[in-house]
Amino acid sequence: MSGPIIHAKFDSSNRYLASILVSLDTHQIQVQSVSPSSSSLNASLNLDKLNKVTNISWIDTDDKNTVQLLAVCLSRGSILIYSPQTNDIVEELSTKANVTVLDFHYSSVTRTAWSSDVDGNIHEWDMVLYLLLQLFKVGEIIESVDAVYQILSCIYDKEACLLLGANSIYVYNLKNKEVMKTYPGHIQPISTITMVKGTNLFLTSAKGDRFINLYSLEKVTTKAIFVASASVTSLAIGYSANSDEAKRASILTAINENGNLEVFNDFLAETPSSSSSSLSSSSSSSSGSQGHIPKKKRRQAGGVSSRPSNSTIKLSRSEEEIKNPHDANLIINAVSIRDESVLYTWLENATVSYFDTVKWIDETGNNYLLDSNKTIIKRKANLKHLQPSGSYGHDAAASKLYNESHAIVGDGTNIGDLEGEHGVGDNDGGEDEEEQEEESMAEKLERLAMKNQKAGPQRRRKLEDNRNGISLSVILSQSLTNNDHTLLETVLQTTDTQTIKNTISRLNPYLSVVLLDRLSEKIQRQVSRFSQLNYWLKWILVIHGSVIASLPNLNTKLYALHSVLSKKADTLPRLLELRGRLNLLYDGTSLKQSLDEKNEEEEEEVIDSDVEYIEDLDDAEFNGEIEVDEVQDDYVDSDMEMDEEEDVGVEESDGAGAEDDDDDDDDEEDVASLDGLDNHSDLEID
Repeated sequence: MSGPIIHAKFDSSNRYLASILVSLDTHQIQVQSVSPSSSSLNASLNLDKLNKVTNISWIDTDDKNTVQLLAVCLSRGSILIYSPQTNDIVEELSTKANVTVLDFHYSSVTRTAWSSDVDGNIHEWDMVLYLLLQLFKVGEIIESVDAVYQILSCIYDKEACLLLGANSIYVYNLKNKEVMKTYPGHIQPISTITMVKGTNLFLTSAKGDRFINLYSLEKVTTKAIFVASASVTSLAIGYSANSDEAKRASILTAINENGNLEVFNDFLAETPSSSSSSLSSSSSSSSGSQGHIPKKKRRQAGGVSSRPSNSTIKLSRSEEEIKNPHDANLIINAVSIRDESVLYTWLENATVSYFDTVKWIDETGNNYLLDSNKTIIKRKANLKHLQPSGSYGHDAAASKLYNESHAIVGDGTNIGDLEGEHGVGDNDGGEDEEEQEEESMAEKLERLAMKNQKAGPQRRRKLEDNRNGISLSVILSQSLTNNDHTLLETVLQTTDTQTIKNTISRLNPYLSVVLLDRLSEKIQRQVSRFSQLNYWLKWILVIHGSVIASLPNLNTKLYALHSVLSKKADTLPRLLELRGRLNLLYDGTSLKQSLDEKNEEEEEEVIDSDVEYIEDLDDAEFNGEIEVDEVQDDYVDSDMEMDEEEDVGVEESDGAGAEDDDDDDDDEEDVASLDGLDNHSDLEID
């Protein structure tokens, strides 16, 4: 439901309207009378900041509807029983599992109340003593069902049963504790189950679905399907006052997500005509045209029939008063059928509920009046003079009600304090007054100095409170609850780690899932902001990770975040590989530099070792015992001697080589002479 109203429902007698409004960062319960009178009711109650309303349901404990109670389902796992007459919480029904309560239903069959939560727990409550009677988990009975979104009681085979709405509808026998029948449901979770009074028929609608299904308890298949122009948010059914059930007129109304009212005339008829303006004409035309139906049409006659709406009712301002798109399409918040009229409500000034009716059938009960689209003009209401001060949005503390004569000065200097005890002509009194004025001035200066000293710790304490994330947690909750992107962006600009940590620790764990979705959207749009929003993601998972992990359908809720993090994780191996290569290059470069530095040091050491330093010669030269020329001559002589020694060594080595060569020549000559002798001896023998 769009706008400031979250939930709105009429009671069974159509005397009161209960609504839940968003008031700043809290939820407010409002109950008011439909028809203003001397005994009209107008009660409102603000809940705590931690109490967020998920659903409401009227409790009719007696047949006369003299005592009206309202059940308020909360997100922290409890149910408040609110009394509009006393404007007080009568009782609080608490469950062991602190999870969101989805639905509450008081059964006139069992005379007890039933509730369901997101974990699939079904509770039965005694509404006299407000005690828990029994508890069972739907997952133990139906394996494929995690949670039950809607509960309704009925009688099937003369036994008390429950209609459990998940995506499909299950008939659960309370006595045998087993599922008797299963009906095909919707793709989305079921949001409404309405029983048709006096029959075994019931209607269902789902969140984000524009189809309304009609079922019979006797058959498993769908009996009829009604198609709205947009997603359906709430349903209401009604009948005419005709005692003959065969001729009784029926109407089905549905509020779509655009805030318009769609009407289905004669929804209980087996074969309604295209224009259901008259009951007699529809019956005659359906029977008379039966013989002209083609063969293909006859085959489909036994199947499920789909019907569009007969009329769409839209509220709008007059052309002179339309200043924005909201004025051209006023939102209808709730609808109910009261006898021959359709009762609906809308908001004026975003806080005041107004009511009006439109006839859907004539006085004879035979002709439908809503057979075409209608736009009803609603002029802006004047709230200044219609209601007394302090009610219906008229602020009693507004400046226009301020009267200067009623003002009381509570701070400042009173004129009577300026009059002294002495007369004006008394000189001594004047001197005393001057002394007192001088003393008072000093005291004032001293007081100002003390205030400045005290202001330091207070300012530091205020800064510490800001660093603790107290103000940021409130702003963050408001932005997530009201879907305020600008306010959320202001909070996300914070880069202080301590502030981020403390802000998330004070945040509602169930709002952290919404914050994760917002962060994933921002990261997908701007990848460069991942480093900035990384701290928020980190502390959300660290602080609220256990609560987030316990939520059902976690994969679908955090699919966007999973895709973002998976993309980031895919680049990690390549980044690690690049980091390894860079480290290898840095290590190789540093090793090469160290080797070059070591070689340079060794070369310097070699160069320094070629120079010989003799301390005795320097001392002798300093004392004048020897002269510099002699020292240089000694160096030169020593160098020449070393060169001569080297030359002598070379000559000796050359002489030794020559002698060796002579010896070799002698040996060769001896060998040659021996060869000659051998040859000579051979000749003599021959």
